[in-house]
Amino acid sequence: MSRRFYSQDLQPTTAELTLAGSEGRHLAVVLRGAPGDRVTLFNGRGLQAEGTVRRVDAQGVLIEITAHLPATDLDRRRMTLATAVPKGDRFDWLVEKATELGVARLVPLVTARSVVEPRDTRLEKLRRVIVEASKQCGRDDLLELAPLTPVAAFLSQPFPEGSLWVAHPGGGAMHQLAPAWPGVVTFLIGPEGGWTDQEVATATACGAGLLSLGANLLRVETAGLALAAIACCG
Repeated sequence: MSRRFYSQDLQPTTAELTLAGSEGRHLAVVLRGAPGDRVTLFNGRGLQAEGTVRRVDAQGVLIEITAHLPATDLDRRRMTLATAVPKGDRFDWLVEKATELGVARLVPLVTARSVVEPRDTRLEKLRRVIVEASKQCGRDDLLELAPLTPVAAFLSQPFPEGSLWVAHPGGGAMHQLAPAWPGVVTFLIGPEGGWTDQEVATATACGAGLLSLGANLLRVETAGLALAAIACCG
């Protein structure tokens, strides 16, 4: 199997392109790519192509497209995970696993009891995590990482009926509710200290249902992984 590389420049009619930046350096320097090497490219929007390295120089790696592959079928349940940000590198781990499982969009939330608010530089690093995870798992569309968003602002947007769910110990059992989830679904996960009563009231007033993840108290990233696995793969 040829190595996969991300290029947002790949289009359905592309005949050749230059792989530059971090992707080009990885191919040219780390992997010692050379003319004749075969690679697979994807553009993060469902398009994939096979190619052959034709030249490696200071400008990057010139790749001739030899075959455009059928666009990935993205007609699956589209899951948005809106979550408080866990401490340390656990958020990186959650972003990586959400990408692997097929989450469409991840929104880092600011809540009343949030203890972590990632800076823009951290979010840029996480976008690189998304690319690397997509390359590894064979995913052709990139998870969308939204800006840091206050939970009240997030809830102010319209949601289709039955599509908004809040992880909460007082909610219904996940395995009973999952079969009824629509094709587009959004889950909210609170911080380590839990949701405030006001936040829960605001969410339910917006039409959200409450969803229990079982008797045990889960970490933020564990709850996110459980929801992603059931919604995207179940």
